[in-house]
Amino acid sequence: MSSSARSNFHRKNIALLLTGGGARAAYQIGVLKAIAEWYPRVHHSPFTIYCGTSAGALNATSLACHTSCFRLGVKKLSWLWTNLTTKDVFSSSLSGMFHHIGRQGFARMQAQYHCAPPFGLLDNRPLRALLNNVLNFSKIEHQILAGNLRGLAITASNYQTSKSVTFYQGQSCIEPWTRSRAIGVPCQITTEHLLASSAIPIVFPASQIGHSYYGDGSVHQIAPLRPALKMGADQVLIIDLNPKQPSKNHGLVHAPGLATLGGHLMDAIFADTLSADLEHLDRMNTLVGNMAKAKAEKLALRQVDAFHLYPSKPFESLVERYYCHMPIAVRGLMRILGISPIEDAAITSYLLFEPKYINHLIDMGYQDAQNRRSDLAAFLSDE
Repeated sequence: MSSSARSNFHRKNIALLLTGGGARAAYQIGVLKAIAEWYPRVHHSPFTIYCGTSAGALNATSLACHTSCFRLGVKKLSWLWTNLTTKDVFSSSLSGMFHHIGRQGFARMQAQYHCAPPFGLLDNRPLRALLNNVLNFSKIEHQILAGNLRGLAITASNYQTSKSVTFYQGQSCIEPWTRSRAIGVPCQITTEHLLASSAIPIVFPASQIGHSYYGDGSVHQIAPLRPALKMGADQVLIIDLNPKQPSKNHGLVHAPGLATLGGHLMDAIFADTLSADLEHLDRMNTLVGNMAKAKAEKLALRQVDAFHLYPSKPFESLVERYYCHMPIAVRGLMRILGISPIEDAAITSYLLFEPKYINHLIDMGYQDAQNRRSDLAAFLSDE
């Protein structure tokens, strides 16, 4: 092992936790662009651990492939998002959507012994092709062997066992874990793990890994911070995709429809568990801080600092502005399902993979990070 690799093992282990949120994940790119500007052009990443769920898993994996050069990794990921369109994520043409829905219906009309494909309103095969083209998964192991990367964790939900499963690839010192509703499984991260973690229920089909089917990692994830802590993080930077500022209800007085309820459920899935886990971490840090050092070490307890960054503004107003850029076939399907671009903007914000909306989110993330630059720089400092 080289001397540079040996020195990396003595670095403070800072984890980057990227939450899920579909198209909202573009916000994370803006934050990362701002952080990358504070580092030299050729400089290792401030993060040695990457944890991602759903769309955040895609961003985490891309960054993990370039841990030795943080700015390069952010630049490549930024290029991907700024050039992303809806057709790169799922089939959005009229013929493509009709073909997918027709194939789904025909498969379920066949005999019982015929195994029907996983159900999903949208066909995400374009996303599979995109990930295969832009990600070089062999780089992950290279970064681990070089000592630049401690580990990468991708969380998905097992539909058979109703457990949260974290697939991780990392250094040999990281041991698998088992809890009542969550397990950690060492493996080689592939496209299938990313598709599984980002398979929003009903919207995208589940992904098969081994003999089980997996869906969006946020569904059964009770403790989002657990993977980072189990992989040895000393600090955790969380880039959340749920604004703390409540959105306007536009004077809504009638009973909520299916789409409105779906939007609230998705917000709850992606946000509520993180808030509870952060409160738990804060209580544990207080407990460890008041405990004798020898006793804390005996109980294998340690303080872990967390920095929670989230959007300063809600996304609903942006959805209303850029909804017209969504492909007409997708808008038609949403109308059939009773989804309104105004009253149901929450659920639409997850699926609006259009350049103008994405670039606006990137700019928002960049500005929010710049507004907290001094705090972020202090948190990420090697001091």
